[in-house]
Amino acid sequence: MKKRKISAPKKNKSLPAKKNLERLILRQELEMFHRIIEGMRAELSYVDLLKLTVTCVCKGLGYDRAGIFLVSPDGRTIGRAIGVDAHGRFEVGHDYEDPILDKKGFSIFSDLVFGYRKFFYTSNILEKFPDVAGKVDQGVTCNANVPISVGPKRNIGVLAVDNLFSQRRLKRDDITSLANFATQAGMAIETIRLHEQVRQLSMTDELTRLYNRRYFEKFIEDELARSRRYKHPCGLLYLDLDHFKEVNDRFGHPAGDELLKYIAQFLRNELRSIDVVARLGGDEFGVILPETPASEARGVAQRLQQKFLKKEIPVEKISAVSHPVTLSIGVACFPDSADKAEDLIKLADRSLYEAKNGGRNQVGPFIKTGKRK
Repeated sequence: MKKRKISAPKKNKSLPAKKNLERLILRQELEMFHRIIEGMRAELSYVDLLKLTVTCVCKGLGYDRAGIFLVSPDGRTIGRAIGVDAHGRFEVGHDYEDPILDKKGFSIFSDLVFGYRKFFYTSNILEKFPDVAGKVDQGVTCNANVPISVGPKRNIGVLAVDNLFSQRRLKRDDITSLANFATQAGMAIETIRLHEQVRQLSMTDELTRLYNRRYFEKFIEDELARSRRYKHPCGLLYLDLDHFKEVNDRFGHPAGDELLKYIAQFLRNELRSIDVVARLGGDEFGVILPETPASEARGVAQRLQQKFLKKEIPVEKISAVSHPVTLSIGVACFPDSADKAEDLIKLADRSLYEAKNGGRNQVGPFIKTGKRK
């Protein structure tokens, strides 16, 4: 009798290749996450870190484009925080926004945010979902979306990718690596947002939401360095509310706080977006006017002083009496007054003192190197 040969089990030739692919994907994910962490350590801005995240997704996982969509603080809408346009350029703070609702089937983004879907991908998005025709760029067919998670049952947004340029079809394996990275990216984005909130608080006055003295002093140093480099002027105003102590004594500190918030909003409305307004302490404010020569800086100060005088102060107790508060303003300018930030601040403060000493409710003299001009 012939002995029967027992054949060895067949080797799965695809197993090593699959393992190698998994290792490659894991290495890419770790490398991407490492780059994001390094960006955070380098204290990149919130927007720059979002750009870095999108770049990691595209280059690390092989997609043409990526976008990050984040849920609003009230949880009612989701909007694009950053994306890439049809020309491959970053889009930041675009006006794309959609409502979301904790109701299965309300929308793809809603289903992902509220956990009714774990992922979504298609290679024929317009054919399967014709209603999104106006919401995706022309030519997009391959699209994938996964939730951005920061913990169990807590999704803060959606990571979306497509292959607009290469038209590479998406596969199930794409989703696995994308979902893994979205979880890591979610932790980084949440940390970035918290870091940004702390940074904002550290340079913002709590009552008025203007910049505080610390930020003001740092910004003026940086702005004067830029002005020196390009030989451009820079104006500086110091503002003080006249009779503010009497307001607090007569109407109470809550009314005084409302007045300070009003003057903060008044300055925001009357000045340019590039001008930096700060509360320096008490009822004193500073305004940095980039690209503004001495004559224009004084003109800005006079306009603010006159406009404020004509405004009716919308604080109930204060508005019931005749205008009890006016503005005194000091003015200085780089390079006419001084070259250094410290000296410029001293001259603006001296100009303000002379406005106060001269009877208040006026703009102080322009002072150059310690002398009247």
